[in-house]
Amino acid sequence: MNLLIDTSVWSEALRRKNKSVNSEDTFLFQIIKNEEEIFLTGIILQEILTGIKNQKLFDEINDHLRFFNFINPTNKDHILAAQLRNDLAKKGITVASIDVLIAQMAISNNLTLATYDSDFEKIAANSKLRILNFNQYYIKK
Repeated sequence: MNLLIDTSVWSEALRRKNKSVNSEDTFLFQIIKNEEEIFLTGIILQEILTGIKNQKLFDEINDHLRFFNFINPTNKDHILAAQLRNDLAKKGITVASIDVLIAQMAISNNLTLATYDSDFEKIAANSKLRILNFNQYYIKK
């Protein structure tokens, strides 16, 4: 499965207290264990690295993340994301512009978005976005 991994999933694994990053109870661990194709984008990379004050840890995480597939938004993605956000707003659904762009990039690149963020559920219910949460994934495997 080709997965765009949302910040919420990275954060669960990278910012755990008193547990190993490789803990089997993390969504990311299960995805890596099952050798899924993992994709990353600039805004998610930025969100992952933001707030890491320890430079050694920052550099270490950044170094590991460079091995994943990287996608960039196109001008068309930005336009389609704006249209999608406008369509959602007409239905009374408010979501962050950046989340709609992430969703649009997943749609455009035929990726499933692995996430814990309920805003993406709203987007998926009103678009072609495919999402996957840990419970769905864990049951499938």
